[in-house]
Amino acid sequence: MHLFARNKTLPLRAALLCCLVLCSAPAWAGTSLSPWDNLGTSLQPDLNGGAGYLREDIEKRFTASAIGDSLTANSVLRNVFYDRLNNSEFTYRSIPGGTEVLNHGLPGGTTASIFNSAWAGDWGAGEGANFVVIMAGTNDIDYNRGDDINALANAMVANVQDLVYSVLGGQTDPNSRPSVIVMGIPCYIDADRTARAKVYNDKLRSSLKHIEIFSDANWYDTYDANDKTALYSLMEDDKHPNDDGMYRIAENWFEAVDALYNPKRISADNHVYKGDWYVQHK
Repeated sequence: MHLFARNKTLPLRAALLCCLVLCSAPAWAGTSLSPWDNLGTSLQPDLNGGAGYLREDIEKRFTASAIGDSLTANSVLRNVFYDRLNNSEFTYRSIPGGTEVLNHGLPGGTTASIFNSAWAGDWGAGEGANFVVIMAGTNDIDYNRGDDINALANAMVANVQDLVYSVLGGQTDPNSRPSVIVMGIPCYIDADRTARAKVYNDKLRSSLKHIEIFSDANWYDTYDANDKTALYSLMEDDKHPNDDGMYRIAENWFEAVDALYNPKRISADNHVYKGDWYVQHK
């Protein structure tokens, strides 16, 4: 898809890929955290009220669109991410408060099906988003375990690139386009999928265009260097983090978004990197 094309005809390459695919961070080590530690409980949104939420007494300044699979739809991630963006008592924040969050988490979604839904729904620029956070690929790695990882990862990255183009909605002006943040995926409970996830994350980091921030902190924060798998203490099952794992991912999401305002967060130590369209916000 060309960045400046905007119609409802699905690009042929993306359609073909859809068919192929469908067949400074906290010191976490040794720490067991409740997902509600330091969380402003009065700010927890009512997740039954729809995709978007912002407490009525908070002045709306921004809209964030969160796009991904069941991890994105997870209630702990949604609550902690929302709280970090809006809780006035949370002082480690450079982005102003007042961010409404539109959640587009598709359980079972792959990079291709998530792109299809985002394109059809005009997510991102089409819904007035100032920031778009994308985290997709967990199910592609799981569903296609026998595929050559380089070919699979290349197809996944191409889908995510199409997703980036879609959420930008043809906009290029940094004063009006959404800021796109792409998050790498976390680890799995087995070493093979964990290693394959890293190949995919590395390709995202090196290949994606027209994004402002990329972070692969989710992989590193869930990785057990001894077993070369996800940390068992952070996993609910073989590919879904538990509440503590989702808490970490939510913190990583927030730090990646906050890096738009605080460039000190951008460093290899934090696993947060500038994209080719990075602009420091004020």
